Formats: sequence, C-alpha cells, structure tokens
Amino acid sequence: MLDLLVRNAGGNLSERDRDYAAKKLGRLGRYFPHVDRVEIVHSEQKQDHRIQVTVFADGLTVRGEEVDGSTKAAIDRVSDKLEVRLGRLKSRLSRAFRRGVKPIPETYVEPEAVEPETPEPPVVVTKKFSTRPMTLEEAILQMELLEHPFFVFHSGESGGTEVIYRRKDGALGRLIPG
Repeated sequence: MLDLLVRNAGGNLSERDRDYAAKKLGRLGRYFPHVDRVEIVHSEQKQDHRIQVTVFADGLTVRGEEVDGSTKAAIDRVSDKLEVRLGRLKSRLSRAFRRGVKPIPETYVEPEAVEPETPEPPVVVTKKFSTRPMTLEEAILQMELLEHPFFVFHSGESGGTEVIYRRKDGALGRLIPG
C-alpha cells in the first residue's frame, strides 16, 4: 500500500483530485517494491496549479514538479515525468550491479521485456577547487559575483561542506549534508 501525503498550500485540492493523484501516482510503486511514501504539494499561482511530488523509495528520493492551468493535467505531467525518471534510475541501478561483483537484487530485475538502454551522458568537465571557511552571506555574495546558479562552500559555522543555490522561483536554497 502506497502512503500518500497531500500537503495543500491553500487547502484547495479537492477530494476528487486527491483520489485522481493517488490513482496516477500509485503506478510508481511498480518501479520499486518498497515505495515508503509519496508527498504531493499543491499550490495555486494566479491561474496555474503547481504540483510538486516527492517519492521516497528504497532509500532513494526522486522529485518532480509541473505547472499547468488544470490540476489533473499537472498531475498527469508530473506522474509521467516521474515514471521516466524512476525507470531510468532503476535501469541505472541494474547496470551498476551488472558491472560490479554483486548480483542483481531481485527487486531490480525487470519482469517484462527490457527497454533499450539509453546511454548515460559522459562527464566532460571535472573541476577541482579549494574552499576556505566562509559565512552563508559570503557564499551568497560569491555565487552572485560568479553568476552561478549554485555555490559549494565550506561553512565556518558548521565546519562542513554546504551548497547554496538559486531556486526556480528566484529564492535561495541551502543544502546541508546530514
């Protein structure tokens, strides 16, 4: 049974749309046997509906987001996007086990015909850089000066490596390993 958590930013997702989302997103359980939970966040922005879905499966987290004028269309689009991502992730995990010494776990073996594998994009650039301890404000300033969408830095506060990034909505996000 799939644990579906719906968070409404404005309390405006109807029961009918909740049931529709549960039905559409319930199909995601076929990619991994242990889908712990699926979180849906719905918000309205002017005439559009923003649907954000986060899937927690087998210790992995996959997220998708879509915006559309219709709630059902946004649910359809994000469901399709997540199906592609989960299928790609499952194929990638299966290939990794095939290349390694470990046998393929039964949970990742495809019961039906295997789809043609899409080649992974090659890593074309590897950059090494040194970091110095800095505050969050310094990291934000450095990111803006470099005009990068993200910035990796060594936090003087926590002593660990953190990432500051610009979100799609223009706000800033911060990643702290934990």
